[in-house]
Amino acid sequence: MGLFPHQSVRTNVGTVCRLLKWDEARIAARADEMLDMVGLDPHQFGDRYPSQLSGGQRQRVGVARALAADPPVLLMDEPFGAVDPVARAQLQGHFHTLVKSLGTTVMMVTHDIDEAVRLGDRIAVMRAGGVLEQYAAPAELLARPATDFVADFVGSDRVLRGLVRTPIERSLLDAPAPQTATSSPQLHVGDSLRVGLSCVLAEPSGSVSVMENGEVVGALTMDAVHRHLRRPAEAA
Repeated sequence: MGLFPHQSVRTNVGTVCRLLKWDEARIAARADEMLDMVGLDPHQFGDRYPSQLSGGQRQRVGVARALAADPPVLLMDEPFGAVDPVARAQLQGHFHTLVKSLGTTVMMVTHDIDEAVRLGDRIAVMRAGGVLEQYAAPAELLARPATDFVADFVGSDRVLRGLVRTPIERSLLDAPAPQTATSSPQLHVGDSLRVGLSCVLAEPSGSVSVMENGEVVGALTMDAVHRHLRRPAEAA
């Protein structure tokens, strides 16, 4: 998201509000509010310039600017493509929560199917020439690709891709073994099952403790993941 390099962060965030002729006091208050909402302290970052920010921080300022005037519809083209994978995942999660809280409709253009599955309520898969191959909810797109093009696009690991939208719930967990209470890494109720699976695969014991409100409430294991993956087949 291109920021104006000669303007402060606070001024950048207020750009659209200024074009809409908001008064300066309202613009300043809204800019500070939006910086807070994207996790940047306005007192610390408001007077900085884009060159003084990291890539992830610049992306957050761009999101704050885009949403500052409460647009009913927002078009975004590859908004998180310029940051490293770790920062991208954090920004995607924060953005998803923020957009839901504001009630903004976002149309996002992306070549990243994982990003589309994680953030989208509906996904339109287009091929060259602007031909619409499929328009569906993420779960339907992954489970029932309409064409060979869509099947190739979502990949043969589409079942695993769907785990990014599945939160870890207490009902999914096994009882924690004594050693899992202090094991590292630790997961939290509400984390995505895809993140959980990665942690389980990386843990020699194959069991990762899951926390809720500071307490261990269970353990995520491969058996637990298998049970979840079998549910659609058993229901069918």
